[in-house]
Parts: sequence; C-alpha cells; structure tokens
Amino acid sequence: MRSKEDLFHLVQAMSKSEKRYFVLDAKKSGRSASRYLSLFDAVNDMEEYDEEPLKKKFAANLSSDKSYLYEAILRSMRDYRSQASKAAQVKERLMDARYLYERGLYDQSTERIMEAKTMAAELEDKFTLLEINREEQVSLFDRRARVQLEHIEKWNEEQEQTLAAIDEELKYLDLYCRLLLEVFREFNLKDERSIEALKKRLPIELLEGKNLPRSPQAIRRFYQCNAVYYNLLGDLEKVYYFSLKAVEWWEDFPILKEEEFHHYVNNVSNLVNTCYKIDGYFSVAQDWFERLKNEKSSGSLHNQKVIFRYLSITKLLYHLNKNEFVAASQLLPEIIEGMNKFGLKKSIALTGNIATVYFLVGDYRNCIKWVDHIVKTMKTGGRQDIQRIVRLYKIIALYELDEVELTELEMRSANRFYKSAESGKESIEEAVLNVYLKQIFNAPLSEYKNSLRYFRTYLTEIKQQPNAENLLGVDELLIWVDSKLK
Repeated sequence: MRSKEDLFHLVQAMSKSEKRYFVLDAKKSGRSASRYLSLFDAVNDMEEYDEEPLKKKFAANLSSDKSYLYEAILRSMRDYRSQASKAAQVKERLMDARYLYERGLYDQSTERIMEAKTMAAELEDKFTLLEINREEQVSLFDRRARVQLEHIEKWNEEQEQTLAAIDEELKYLDLYCRLLLEVFREFNLKDERSIEALKKRLPIELLEGKNLPRSPQAIRRFYQCNAVYYNLLGDLEKVYYFSLKAVEWWEDFPILKEEEFHHYVNNVSNLVNTCYKIDGYFSVAQDWFERLKNEKSSGSLHNQKVIFRYLSITKLLYHLNKNEFVAASQLLPEIIEGMNKFGLKKSIALTGNIATVYFLVGDYRNCIKWVDHIVKTMKTGGRQDIQRIVRLYKIIALYELDEVELTELEMRSANRFYKSAESGKESIEEAVLNVYLKQIFNAPLSEYKNSLRYFRTYLTEIKQQPNAENLLGVDELLIWVDSKLK
C-alpha cells in the first residue's frame, strides 16, 4: 500500500530536466492537467512533506489526485528514459511487435522482434533474450508460418545456452548476496574456525579460478564475490585485484556500461575504497577519480550526481579513517557545494559525515548547524544509527561552547528521542548520555579526569565487542575523550 509521502519522495528524487519534461508533457493534455500540475508544483515546493496545506487546497479529491499524479509522473518518466535507455527500447520493441502481430502485419512484427533481440544481446540481458526466443516461436507457429526443423533446433540451442547463462548468473548473484550478509554480520572473520564454518555454509568452491563461469554477467559477479570473500578474510591485496577485475570487465561491454553507468560507478567506488585501505595506493584512487570525471557517460547531470554521491563520501571517509580531520574538513566546502548543486541536502549519509567532521575538528557551531539540519529535515525511519549518534555530538558541542541551559534541554530532547525508538534494552547512546556524559558534565574539578577515564574504558570495551565495526560514533567519541584527557 502506498504511503502518504510516496508522491513527495518521488517528486523530490526527480532531476530538474525530468521535472521540466514532465511539466511540458502534462501541458499537452490541455486544461484537464492543470489541477494535477498545481498539485505537482505544491509538492515540489515543499522542503518536507506536510499534508495539511494540500488538504485545504485540494479538499476531498486529494487522495485520488495524488494517486493520478504519481502514475502520470511514472508514465512520463518511462517516455523520458526510453530516449536514452536501450533496455527500455527493447521492451518497447517487444510491445510494438505484439501490436503489429495482432494487426496481421507479421513481417513488420518479426522485424521488430529481431531489433529487440540484437539490442538485448548487446546488453547481455539473458532474461529478455529468453522472452524474445519464446515470442519468435509463438508468433511463427500461431500464424502457421512455414517452419523448418532446423529453425526449431536453432531455437532450442539458443534456449539452452540462454538458460545456462541465466543459471550461472543467478548462482553467483545468490552467493554474492550471501557473502554480503556475512560482511554485515561479521565484517572480518577472525580465526580459522570461522573461515571453515563459512565454507560449510556457502559454496565457496565457486570462487576458485577453475570454476570461472562462461557467461559475461556471471563473470562480473564472480569477481565481485571474490572481492567480498577476501574482504571477509582481510586480504586487501586480493580485494583490490578482484575489485579491479570487476571494473575492467565493463570495458568489454561499452553499451552496457553506458546503460548501467550507476553500477559501473558503484564498482569503481568499491575499488577506490579498497585503494584507500592499502598503504601506497592513494595515487591509484586519485587516478580513478579523474578517470570517472572524464568518462563519456559522466556528462549528464544525473551521472555527475551518481559519481558525486558515491565518491565524495568515500574520499571523506578515507581522511576520517586516517585521522586526518583537518584534511577532511578542507573537503567540506566542495562537498556542500556539490550537495546544493545535485539536490542532496537530504542525504543523511553525507550530512551525517559533515556533522561528524565538524565535531572532530572542534568546529562546534557548524556541527550543531548540521545536526539541526538532520533532526529537522530528515525522517527518523532511515539510518537510525546516524540519527542517534549526531544527537550526542550536538550535546557535547553545546557543552564545549559552555551553553549550560541548552545542553540540559538537548539532553532531555535526546532522551525523548531514544525512548520513542525503544528496543527493550538500553542503547549504547543512552548509556553514554545518562551515565558517562552526565558524570563528566557534573564532575567537580578533582574528579573530572577520572570521569573521562571511566568513559574511555567503557568505549574501549565497546570496541572489543563482536560487530564493533558496525557501531557508529564510538571512534569519534574516543577521539573527543582523548583530546580532553590531553
């Protein structure tokens, strides 16, 4: 069931050129579209979703108008994307072929099917090729066309090859997803027993070189699976090798690379992230930044946005992981400019990292500014971990600025927020706030350093727990405590 905010999120996700196309497309419908365009403009102007002014303006028809507008936008975007998307054009040709067939224009229908087949093959889309193969057979036999035995054998051979490729692709896709779950759960395997247990749970033998698959999409997944597997083992050199192979794979399929440029950028982002983890590979990472900027497909605003979203965070995290906080802060003006350019001020991953950097360099006023931006403009359903930790940053920032009353108000506000997302047990953030920070803030001068040491001991113990790599903010709080102890 569609939520009340789905239309708002859809409109906010559209680029400026997409919005312009939709408006021009809708105006072709004449006066009947004016009400829906008014609704579109009203939703587009919102910083955050508020149904009340819409109810006043559109009254009883609001629910149906929102539903109509939602579908109208998606219809318009299908047309917009089909101009550049070969995958969309394949589907359109199949629909054309069926229409022509129903009208008895069999030769024209077959011609359209053949065009779709050629394009699907260029895109290595085995699933659509299987559908096209079926369409060929059905259309010929339904109209009693003269078919030779060699035609049937050719179709069967194509079907078997396509099904084998699909089976390979799905096998490695399944393994890739299962390996990612292992990363989310363990991040790194710590001992031989854990590695052996993994090999019993998953078909790791598929990752051996002798089992290199034959179909192109399965080969890319083979490289990705190996990269994730060696990440689990902590072998960064092999992670780099297989991440590079996954990126280089795209060069053999330029049409597919252009079609799925966001997937290519994702693979490059993984490669760059690996480079940042290996000593001496920083210049390699920088080279990939430049190569991406110069890619032919990077010219569109949408693709520039994809590159910015993936790589700006990666570069920022590199400096944070190296404890190069000043270098990280020097990136912020460019990142903030990019966020404004690409409409990403509601990206909680970006804004959360900006608040973190300002916290770490002691720019507490800017830290508070960005925490307030997160709290006021972003819903709590997404990235609860960021929502929870930035509230602690703001409390510490207010304390550092000697804003005693505001610190107390923010502590109460944070506690209300934590209680509203109650999980049945006290969270780390609640323990930090109600035990350690209270103790530090209220400690007499003679006990101040001891309070800081107790907090440091607690955070160090937290870091030693399983899955500690996935706990947000522990390292940052440790850095703050150490700075106070010094």
